[in-house]
Amino acid sequence: MDFNLGNQIFTLENFFIYKISPPEMKGEIYGFYSKGYSKIKKQYYKSVIPLSKEINFHFTIKEFVFSSDTSKWSRIGTKIIMNGEDIIIVQEKDENKNWFLIIQSKKKQSYEEFSDKVFSIRIALGYVTGHLAGDEGYFFSYSRKEMKNFKHFYYRSLRSEIITLMNPLNSNPFAWIRNNKKVANKYYNEKCLETMSIENFSNLCNLLVSNDDFTATLLLIIESSKASLIFRPSGYSIALETLSDIVIGDENYKLSPITSKPDNKKFRKELNEVLDKHSVKESFKDIKTLKGRIEHINQMTNGERLKAPFSVLGINLLQEDLNVISSRNDFLHGRVPDFKNLGVSRSINLKDNDLYYASVRLYTLINLLIFKMVGYKGYVLNFPKIYELDTKYKVKEDYYRKIE
Repeated sequence: MDFNLGNQIFTLENFFIYKISPPEMKGEIYGFYSKGYSKIKKQYYKSVIPLSKEINFHFTIKEFVFSSDTSKWSRIGTKIIMNGEDIIIVQEKDENKNWFLIIQSKKKQSYEEFSDKVFSIRIALGYVTGHLAGDEGYFFSYSRKEMKNFKHFYYRSLRSEIITLMNPLNSNPFAWIRNNKKVANKYYNEKCLETMSIENFSNLCNLLVSNDDFTATLLLIIESSKASLIFRPSGYSIALETLSDIVIGDENYKLSPITSKPDNKKFRKELNEVLDKHSVKESFKDIKTLKGRIEHINQMTNGERLKAPFSVLGINLLQEDLNVISSRNDFLHGRVPDFKNLGVSRSINLKDNDLYYASVRLYTLINLLIFKMVGYKGYVLNFPKIYELDTKYKVKEDYYRKIE
């Protein structure tokens, strides 16, 4: 379906009618593009995503000074390097003070290649800043590298915008340490807090482009940060489990109880032989289940598997970390752990405190893993300490945790 808009001819990509009530018809347009536009043809691309508010990454990601095509200079931006390709990320506002996230590259590529990168950058920004840009996006294609006059235009709907209160790091100690100015001043005077470098942020985006499981995990983390206390710890627990699989990878056997594949195979064979001898007994009702247990006898327990990635990456765990990691099964089975060992029937408020405490500690542990994975060295926020007045769970820890 083609239609005219001004002097441009556009083609609808998807048009869904969701209500017909004469004399009215309502629908949603999921995408449209200018006539002659090609997703396959390699061109120079820029995406523009309207924002409900400015994304604040001044104290989270290293800024990059650059010039835009409107001949204005701006510091409200950064960049990433992806296989030698520089991708610029900037925010600008129009005369009505509406903010826009702009992502552009001067590498010739297809729409699909560019949109995959934009998706990864959106998720990376959403995770690091707590603001996932979304709802709708505009993609402009250019035939020349200068990118002065766009040749074609493509509009499409995007995953919904998500704004949370959580983000892993902030180089401004006064932003989060509000109840202890003495400590905030100490961090400020020591100048030990750094933003995420362009290299580290690039590593994060590259990992998102190359690993679908990692992409799904970061989306789960962002969505869990917006969820209610009932779902948040469970979401973080699932994210931690997936991250564990990603980090461990081929290290699986080295971390198993039996580190030799031949020895493990021989051991299982001998156990099956013993089982076969006893299988004729009347009390052995379910041989199939027993054989299944033997087949997986060398697997780590869930608790050990969740601790393993920290060992692989050289991250020291506190006893409080271990206690929360051990509660993983409780969350996945709908139980609320009793971290204070009250041993009595707890009120809804006390259970909420435990859920809140578990969620902020799990979130901090996840951040330690991810930032270590992308090569970051420095301090990430320690939310169990920051939120101890809200969780009613005092901890003898610093407001930041250092990644070596």
